[in-house]
Amino acid sequence: MAVRVRQRLVVAGKGDYQLAVEAPLVDVRRGLGSQSEPGFRADQLLWAGFSPGRKVLAADVVLRTMPAARYLPLRLDLQRDAEGASLTVTNATTTPEMEYVGVVRPPEMAKLLDVTRRASLAGVRLRGSFATFVGPVRIRKRPLVIEAPLRVEGGLRLPGGPPVSFSRVLGDGRPLSFTVRVKGAGTPVVHLRASPTAVLRLLRPPGASTWAAAVRRRRQDPGFLLRRLLETRMRLVRADQYQTFIADPDADGRSRAVYEYATVTARPTTQRAAAPEPSGGGSDALLIALVIAGSVVAATGGLVLWAHS
Repeated sequence: MAVRVRQRLVVAGKGDYQLAVEAPLVDVRRGLGSQSEPGFRADQLLWAGFSPGRKVLAADVVLRTMPAARYLPLRLDLQRDAEGASLTVTNATTTPEMEYVGVVRPPEMAKLLDVTRRASLAGVRLRGSFATFVGPVRIRKRPLVIEAPLRVEGGLRLPGGPPVSFSRVLGDGRPLSFTVRVKGAGTPVVHLRASPTAVLRLLRPPGASTWAAAVRRRRQDPGFLLRRLLETRMRLVRADQYQTFIADPDADGRSRAVYEYATVTARPTTQRAAAPEPSGGGSDALLIALVIAGSVVAATGGLVLWAHS
């Protein structure tokens, strides 16, 4: 397995820049369309130079597999049997978060839900909001488990046969995993792309065009409204985290990430490998994960940390 990243930065503004992006690096090469040559120091991707007003910096990076792979958003389980092969894709971005409980006013919750929905539909980063609690506020003992909703598209095939295509959203009130099967013989071939997506299903107002209208039309449980507000905003923040894999030098910059998974042929090694234990399935095809980061507007420079450290 290998983890590769293509990071593309767009420096906006005129002047000198100096950037150091920390990551578990193995190798760094100049990427397609880059207007500068990246530097490489122990676990640091380096950029330095002058921007005349706009400058594109692109690097193809190889990361150390073990520390990087655990932060990838999907887990893939590829199995073979006598009739064919199956692929299970699981959203691996889940995390526990504190959930606040208290007495709230439904009209205010509805207004905040509508603000959150508009931000999600527009694809913009959430701004901080305040909610009014009447009386004491407590934290629920059992944390709220949220995820970054992911759109997954791709296919599974066996040699000589047609691919089984799929397009799913994992999260946002939908299941966090799915399995596809293909019949035939030979080595399975997988290719899929995943990207963080908006929260839509959980932010759909019940029986109205807006949450405010839904509250006016029919009484809504205040506890339900508060929980829905918390879980949707947390999911949007979590999705925003996965729009960057290695650090964005500008914390306020716009970033976009696409995660691509594909099977490749295992390379022979010079060392003798231990014989695998019988498992009744599995595949000898390796999975390579290619993370493609889109444009990032970096107005200023400075030392930054690896986004998932």
